[in-house]
Amino acid sequence: MLQDFLSSVQTEVKSRIKDIIGESNPIEKSMTYTSMLPSKMVRAGLVIASGEANTNIDKSSLINMACAIEMMHSYSLIHDDLPCMDDDDIRRNSPSNHVVFGEANAVLAGDALQALAFQVIAEDEKLDDGQKIKAIKLLSSACGKNGMVYGQHLDIENENNEHTTQLDLEQIHHLKTGRLIECSILMGQINSSINLDDQKKLELFSQKIGLAFQIKDDVLDIVGNIEKLGKNKLSDIKNDKSTYVKIVGLENAIERYEALTQDALFLLRNVSYDNNEQTDKLENLAKYIINRES
Repeated sequence: MLQDFLSSVQTEVKSRIKDIIGESNPIEKSMTYTSMLPSKMVRAGLVIASGEANTNIDKSSLINMACAIEMMHSYSLIHDDLPCMDDDDIRRNSPSNHVVFGEANAVLAGDALQALAFQVIAEDEKLDDGQKIKAIKLLSSACGKNGMVYGQHLDIENENNEHTTQLDLEQIHHLKTGRLIECSILMGQINSSINLDDQKKLELFSQKIGLAFQIKDDVLDIVGNIEKLGKNKLSDIKNDKSTYVKIVGLENAIERYEALTQDALFLLRNVSYDNNEQTDKLENLAKYIINRES
């Protein structure tokens, strides 16, 4: 069952992250604080679910890459919550990192998590040099100047912007959220034997799931339960963010993420993996993304 799978992922990945970071100084404690907060770890689950369908990669390497993805995600959350960014004091039902450790330490903890994500991949004992380069390139591209960082810039720039279009917003969502989800799935297929056509299908699947994930977040910011969300409801409205609900309306936003998910599932079901028995986890995770309540 999916919940058993995610529970196993959470246990393995969090234990590994805690060991990697340590708690010997204030920055490590700040890093650990956000990394250990309760989370769904969907991205880590996508790495492992994708990788289990790849017979050319070791399970321990999948755990390390899942850790790298989650540490990168934690870094982004710490920085997103800062007063100069989205200015949120609550994250995962707990005070945001900068509230507990101060703004300067929060910035430094985020920086350290980003660097550590690459170090974990570089030090993996089962990945060869070529695989490490591919993994690091995927992650750096997803999160750098033309990925997640630029998406955050565009998100901030489009606050109070009445002229943001649906196409503009999809680009922001793709960069800020979708690229890391896409990276999670593609990392699991490093050195996979699937053909180029199937690789393209998987890439399109990941892009559609990534966009559906963020549109679902926009919807939950309006209709979600605060306790389940673990953050302040209506924070997008407070910051006058450009959201899917604001631009196309609630009903159309729901229709959009449902259509994206159905298109994604169609693509996934037409991919021939090394191990087809494992692809049901990716399908169930895709369904979970649009059915979740937080």
